[in-house]
Amino acid sequence: MIMIVKLEFMYESDSEYMSCPAKVGRNVRKLQRQFDKWIYDRNNKHPYWVIADEDEEGNEIYGVCFNAEAFVYWLNDVKFVKRKKIAKLIDKPADPPKKKLRF
Repeated sequence: MIMIVKLEFMYESDSEYMSCPAKVGRNVRKLQRQFDKWIYDRNNKHPYWVIADEDEEGNEIYGVCFNAEAFVYWLNDVKFVKRKKIAKLIDKPADPPKKKLRF
């Protein structure tokens, strides 16, 4: 069974939608907390790091810049790497989403 999840971002007006197995969808809030820890951990090398500023000594200060694609990437290539792709972004679904995440 497939579940649709609506993904909203604070500074974006459009929402994105993800389809995933219902088993994953039921735990999507817990997965979002794990994703947040992963994406903001400076030890993780991922393409979502951006240079945000420099300190007084000229050292780069990093931040993250991501969208729904990053969450889907994490689900497929980090969290559930040993399984086939379990999540994908979709166009606006015909049926209302069962869950909603805000980033």
